[in-house]
Amino acid sequence: MTPSWLATLQRLLPEESRRHAFRAIALGRTLPYSRNVTFLIFSDDDEEPSWILRCHRDASIVAREAMVLGEMQRRGYRLQPETISRGTCEDMHAQLLRFCKGHHGSVDLWRSPEVLDRLASELADMQTGLAAWAQSTLDARPPLIAELCGAVQQASDVFGSGTKLARTLEQARECLARTGAPALPQHGDCCTANLLWDDGTIRLLDWEHFGSVFEPFQDIWMFALSLCEDSGDPEGASLCAAGANARATERAVRRYAARVGLPAEIGREVFPLALARFIHSNIVLGRTAVTRRRCRILDAYLTDSSRFMTGLR
Repeated sequence: MTPSWLATLQRLLPEESRRHAFRAIALGRTLPYSRNVTFLIFSDDDEEPSWILRCHRDASIVAREAMVLGEMQRRGYRLQPETISRGTCEDMHAQLLRFCKGHHGSVDLWRSPEVLDRLASELADMQTGLAAWAQSTLDARPPLIAELCGAVQQASDVFGSGTKLARTLEQARECLARTGAPALPQHGDCCTANLLWDDGTIRLLDWEHFGSVFEPFQDIWMFALSLCEDSGDPEGASLCAAGANARATERAVRRYAARVGLPAEIGREVFPLALARFIHSNIVLGRTAVTRRRCRILDAYLTDSSRFMTGLR
């Protein structure tokens, strides 16, 4: 009997590819127990995959990612994977993507000025280019401050009543409003694990949460925190001291800010809002470990923000 994922793959593969033999590696628990599963699909004896089959239980997530990737493909962007086709796999919803060549890159690579400039510029250009479409297609309304505080308190017990947190988040939003900051659709999970480098070309994976957040600088800060984590600093303490991570982050924030027409200092002011939005988005996904880490970083910022990214003052 043919497994359901294989039958789905056979339906979704391009006609000209079906004369080849295939191997598949599952990057998740086998169906039907997981919320999602990804298969790497190898053609014949190739060492590198040709396609990626992504299966998810939530049809809206697959539809959102397919819509976003399709729009980006139509507009000629190359930051994203190429969509081949969509279908169903048992009670899951599947999408076949062309495999993106490249490697995840070292900490030194992502800290290098040329790569930081390119990443920040491509993120800014993608967000500004898709802003009008995303605002008219997706829900750009931000959650209430009370909802953000509730999500943070749910993820961690260190905030008590959350009065200081609420005031800090309100100030961040007021800062964005005063400068007339545009609503820019964020990728939602821009971290080094989702970034590939291919000899000068950057690819960003996993677009299912694109447009869940429209406040600028979210992607830049999530990238910066993942860079800290990759360098052995999961709590982001290196952003409160002089060093390679702080220098790289400042460069990325400044390049992004210039590209979207905002003062770089605003990036520093909205950092706690970026954290709270990430926690709010991810707690419902059950990503307990990463939300708790972000809560600890947020708590440290609220305790003493005077040393945080002083180069951006």
